[in-house]
Amino acid sequence: MNKQLEPPLRKAIAFLEEHGYRYAVIGGIALSQWQAVRVTRDVDIKVLVPDTDFASVRTAIRAAFPDPARTDQRPNPYIVAVMIEGVIVDFLLATPGYEEQIIQRAVQHDLGGWWVWICSPEDLIIQKVYSRRLKDWPDVEALLIKQRDHLDQKYIEYWVDQFAQALYEPDILTQYRCLVARVNALPRKS
Repeated sequence: MNKQLEPPLRKAIAFLEEHGYRYAVIGGIALSQWQAVRVTRDVDIKVLVPDTDFASVRTAIRAAFPDPARTDQRPNPYIVAVMIEGVIVDFLLATPGYEEQIIQRAVQHDLGGWWVWICSPEDLIIQKVYSRRLKDWPDVEALLIKQRDHLDQKYIEYWVDQFAQALYEPDILTQYRCLVARVNALPRKS
């Protein structure tokens, strides 16, 4: 993990834990914990919102971290973007349903003497696939390669299919399956 990200991540996690908010670190930091390294300059954290009280959680985050980030973008009620020690930290407020599972399935990782809940590799893949951003497909491929024998493909395919149907884009599942087949055809490292 980029050492510049550690202090803001620590502060964000301390805040969440102090307030009893369950969370899962996602994005580039989570990728690196699953051995799929990509340069990242921000921190992304999915936050479970108690009793779906989004307004209270937004208010608490903004009170703790009053320096806003991404002020040039249209406000999104599910994202609280703040600056912590010069780094953008995106608190992504989880909506009921699948996003709750991301947090429930998170795995604790030791980041050099301190523990953080990290998004599972399966849920990281699902999020990147349904985002439909071209820049996310290399991350999906890297995760498939690095976690090849450890992934719950049935779980991934189930949720990718759910999002493909909800978005009326069946090609998402087809594209994912093609990538899995291509990765599975690669020689295994010994």
